[in-house]
Amino acid sequence: MELRHLEALLAVAEQGSFTAAADALRTVQSNISEQVRQLENELGVPLMIRNRRGAVPTEFGAKVLERARHIRGELEALRQDLSMLQGLQTGHATVGVVGTVSRWLVPQVVSEMRRTAPGVSLRVTEGASERLGAEVVERVLAQAVVTAPVADNRLIVEHLLDEDIVGVVPIAMHIGADAPVPLALLAQQTLILPPTGNPLRTELDAAARDEGIVLNVPVEVEGVRLIADLVASGAGVSIMPETAVPADNPQLRCVAIARMPPRRLALVTARGVQLSLADQAVREALLRLVRSQGTLLDT
Repeated sequence: MELRHLEALLAVAEQGSFTAAADALRTVQSNISEQVRQLENELGVPLMIRNRRGAVPTEFGAKVLERARHIRGELEALRQDLSMLQGLQTGHATVGVVGTVSRWLVPQVVSEMRRTAPGVSLRVTEGASERLGAEVVERVLAQAVVTAPVADNRLIVEHLLDEDIVGVVPIAMHIGADAPVPLALLAQQTLILPPTGNPLRTELDAAARDEGIVLNVPVEVEGVRLIADLVASGAGVSIMPETAVPADNPQLRCVAIARMPPRRLALVTARGVQLSLADQAVREALLRLVRSQGTLLDT
C-alpha cells in the first residue's frame, strides 16, 4: 500500500467520481481507477461503487476512508512540525470551545497565540460539548474545551476548572444582595434559559430535580449573549456560568445560588493522537490562561 493509493481513494470520495478525482489530482481517469483497483486487490474488499451519479464508498470503503483521512492529517501535522523546527514558525491549529466560556477564553487564546506563535493559523469552533467531542474523535478538531463529565472512552479528558453557576438578574432587582438565594426563589421569576437539550439546561434541570423543583421556562433562547441582553432589558432572570456573564454590562448583577453545584470544564484530545507543535502551542496557551483564573483542578 502506498500513499498515492490512499490519495486516489480520498479524491474519488471527495470529488464524487473517478473523472473529477483525476482532474483534481491532475492526472487521467485510468490512473485513478488503477490505483483504487490496486488498493482493493491488496485489501481484498471492494471500496467504491460506480453509479450514474459517479462513485460512492462501500461499507469497507467508508472505514478505509476514515483511516486515510487520519493518515493525511498526520502527514500534514508532520510537515508543519518540521517547518516549526526549522524556525519558520508556521503551522495550523484547531480548537473547539463551548459557548459559555468562549466569550472570555477565545480572545485571550488568540492574543496569546499572536504573541507566542504569530506564524500559526488558528481555527476556533464554538459549539455544544457533544458535537465538539465527536469532532475531536473524528480528527476534525485537535482538542476542545467541553463540559464534564465526558463518557466517550476514545477521548483523553483533563479537568481544567470549575465554573460557579449563578443567578443573573437586572441590576434593579433586589434579591440575593446579602446571601445566596434558594433556587426555588429564582424559579418563581420569569426564567430565560437555553432550550431543552442544551447541555447547560440539562444540568440546571438536574439541579432543580435534586431540589424538588420543576423549572418553568417561558422564554427559551439558544445563545448566552442574547440571554444576558434580555435579562439586562428587564425581560426576566437567568442562570448561567459566572464566566459567561458580560462583565461590561452595568444593567446586570450576579447572585449566588444556595447549594448549586459548579460546572466542570475539561480539555479533551483523541486517544492515540500526537498533537502537532502548533496544537501543542494552543494547549499550553489554554493551560496558562486557565491557571490565571486561579481555579485549576488537580489532573
